[in-house]
Amino acid sequence: MNNDLLAEFVPPTLDSRPFWEGCNRQELLLQHCQACHHAFYYARRLCPACGDTRLAWRAAGGQGCVYSYSQVQVPFQGPAWQSQLPYCVVLIDLEEGPRMLSRWLAPRGEVPRIGQRAQVVFEQVGQQKLPFFGAS
Repeated sequence: MNNDLLAEFVPPTLDSRPFWEGCNRQELLLQHCQACHHAFYYARRLCPACGDTRLAWRAAGGQGCVYSYSQVQVPFQGPAWQSQLPYCVVLIDLEEGPRMLSRWLAPRGEVPRIGQRAQVVFEQVGQQKLPFFGAS
């Protein structure tokens, strides 16, 4: 992956910082509600299931199944992305329950199958490791 792509990477928010720090340790973290035990992704201040504020971060296994995907053929983010085409954006249903948007890692042009097993793979891009997925 082209390290220049994150030249304008937005710093983590106070809420998302634990997630990104976990990625840099090659650990996929999910928030869990301590009141209703709901696991969710992306970082929030309130549980999306019950509204409680008692949240904690826990390590996830990083495994799931492909729910859907889209192969990107146009560099919507500008010319720096031209070298990445085509690339595949995936929705992964994690074993812990949440659905996560990510990028599929495979040989150029290869797309996943709906229902295919997937495993998180951390890729260094600039100063940040990003959670992508590949076939498990």
